[in-house]
Amino acid sequence: MKLIKIFGGLVLVLLVLFFLMRNTDLVTVDLVFKVYPDIQVAVVMLGAISVGTIIGYAVAVTNILSSKAALRGLKTKNKTLSDELNDLRNVAIDESINEEDDGEL
Repeated sequence: MKLIKIFGGLVLVLLVLFFLMRNTDLVTVDLVFKVYPDIQVAVVMLGAISVGTIIGYAVAVTNILSSKAALRGLKTKNKTLSDELNDLRNVAIDESINEEDDGEL
């Protein structure tokens, strides 16, 4: 499976590089705060892909960290409830033993 992922990634990189090499026209990029004249379309697309990838990874990491925190909280709550249940089970056993001991005296 790992080999298939690597092969798929290489094919995707080659397709992106081929697509970028075909788009060498010059364009003007007008951002809100600055204008960049005569930049190749390939550079603009590469920048957009890079920014999108970084934002995607940031969102994924945020989701993973929040899921792990929720899981940690649920494990703690489960442990607390299990301990409480075990304590309640032991209380019932201890009381019946004490009642039998009281009857023998």
